[in-house]
Amino acid sequence: MHQEIGSLQKKASTNQIPPGMMRLIFLAIVVSFVSAKTVDLSFRKLKREDFFMNLQMQIKDLHEVTDLNLRGNEIDSFLDCSTNLESLEALDLSQNHLQRFFFLCKEEYNLRVLNVSHNKLEYIDDNALNDRIPKLKILDLSFNKLTVVNETMLQYLTILEYLSLSHNPIEDGIHESAFWTLRALKHLELKNISAPYFSSDFFKTLTNLSTLDLSWNPIGAIPLLPISLQELDLSGTQVITLENVYLPQLLELRLNYMPNLTSLVLNELEKLPSLQILSLIGCKRLTQLSLRPQFVVVLPRLQRLSIKECGFESLNIELRALVQQTPVIELENNPWRCDCKLEWIVLLNLTRNISQDIRCYAPDQHHGKLLAEIPNYELQCEYDSSILYPILWTSLSLLIISLITAMVLVLLKRPISQWSFKGIRNGDTVAYKNVIESNNDLVRILAVSEGHECNEE
Repeated sequence: MHQEIGSLQKKASTNQIPPGMMRLIFLAIVVSFVSAKTVDLSFRKLKREDFFMNLQMQIKDLHEVTDLNLRGNEIDSFLDCSTNLESLEALDLSQNHLQRFFFLCKEEYNLRVLNVSHNKLEYIDDNALNDRIPKLKILDLSFNKLTVVNETMLQYLTILEYLSLSHNPIEDGIHESAFWTLRALKHLELKNISAPYFSSDFFKTLTNLSTLDLSWNPIGAIPLLPISLQELDLSGTQVITLENVYLPQLLELRLNYMPNLTSLVLNELEKLPSLQILSLIGCKRLTQLSLRPQFVVVLPRLQRLSIKECGFESLNIELRALVQQTPVIELENNPWRCDCKLEWIVLLNLTRNISQDIRCYAPDQHHGKLLAEIPNYELQCEYDSSILYPILWTSLSLLIISLITAMVLVLLKRPISQWSFKGIRNGDTVAYKNVIESNNDLVRILAVSEGHECNEE
């Protein structure tokens, strides 16, 4: 093969072969050395005419080819009438300039895999995904310009198992019954299609669905999902709560890079009893992970918990049981405050010391250190001034009030007995009892006066 290529290059250099013809002959030689059932023509800068009018004539036994790879060329359309691909099972047209494709000229194809991702498709014609390819199981339409998925576009793909519509500007262009005939579907990717919501009716017939990707869409609520789901990706959405999500078979939940998630109560996940992987990577506003005490064990089968690159400064001791039962925990790249609130992590008796993954951000004396390197006696807590100041002012106020009360009581406490008034008669006479006995003369005067008053009465 190398000798033939060298000879061709020599002839081309002497202008015996035109450059365009040289390229086609070279490709034909490459194809001839490839298995008759697999033809790889990827990244050859082929245009539509190069393949349909010239190159395929050089492919031996084209009708026996099962796998055709035309990825990374400059083909703008594909029409089966211009080919003889009777045995074709896998066709890769990704990363071309494709604007349309059709399967019209053969009654039925054995095509099982079709990849038309990274093209310029704006609409899928009814003559594209029609009843001539009923055996299709894998369809990749991602990274195109689709704005509509109507009820007829996918209606013949009754045994389809994998469908990707990711990275298309579909928004709310998915018709309610668009997926209803896809009862065999197992994997559905709707990542980054700018959908403001997903109706629960979209998924109501997808009883075999196991993997669903709704990530990077501006949705704020989780729709009713098939209970058969085993993997769910909600990363990059506006969701802030997972209450009432019932997915008993779910094994993996991805909540990465959630912009509005500030706290998560793990009790909200109690209806995910089979969950093994929980990922919360890159949630910069997520600062609190909590677990309320309850009789039912939350996340009993969790194998991996990832809370890397979030906003955590500390973890509550109430998470101790969950941390102890989870084999893999990823805690890196959080602004950890290494104080007494993290001491319980150091004291955990685990096979793998997770305190070695916690690099301190604060306080200043521990900045940059690993939690595992800091002695326990140095993990001291500084009281929060926002709490301390009110306590000090309240204590001072109570002290001042106590002092004032004591002073008033001291001033009022005199050696004087109760005073009683007999009243005023005729406006000029007042009598007193229990007057302070200062001397004997005063006592006698008061006694005489009192006796005189009694005689008059």
